[in-house]
Amino acid sequence: MNRRTALASLALALATLTAPAQQPVASQQIVQPGALNVPSAVFTDSGQWSTLLPILSTPDVDLFIEDPSNDAWLFHNAASFIERGQYTVILVSFYKTLHACRADQIHAGFSDAEHLDPCNNYRYAVRRIAVDNPQSAVTVLFSAKVLSGGNLDDASIRRETHTRSLTELDTNAQKALADATKLIARESRSYAIRQQPSAQ
Repeated sequence: MNRRTALASLALALATLTAPAQQPVASQQIVQPGALNVPSAVFTDSGQWSTLLPILSTPDVDLFIEDPSNDAWLFHNAASFIERGQYTVILVSFYKTLHACRADQIHAGFSDAEHLDPCNNYRYAVRRIAVDNPQSAVTVLFSAKVLSGGNLDDASIRRETHTRSLTELDTNAQKALADATKLIARESRSYAIRQQPSAQ
């Protein structure tokens, strides 16, 4: 299975229903585009910008997660990960081609022009997911499309939860999330050590 197919499978696994298609409405900036429009940071629930780290790349799409070494992220996730193997993280998809966005929409069940045409204006997709390692499950908590300048399209926001088993993902998609989890494990343990009172 090639990496393009792998990412398509991951997108399908994480896709949630999109809102009825409308003309994109620019809202707050949620993604900071960097060189060549590669996303460099994402605006998080804590009201801060977080650096993005790459976890998967194909010719059509790159997938990033928010930086799990950020103290604000660790404050909310480290203990939950260490004690229960659970964490939430923001994923950002960078559409390098129009085909990537359209494939995302089609995999979500929308193949009509009303839903595909807005892809002309979309450059990114943002998803907030919850990962439960003991249950081998991933839940989409929030998803939205983002315009080329990094602004959220309010019409595309979906907040319904959608849970899938990690085993339903293909091998490469599972590896991408496994690599993210390994990084999160390392950073969470390091954070926990730093929070311990130092011996005097």
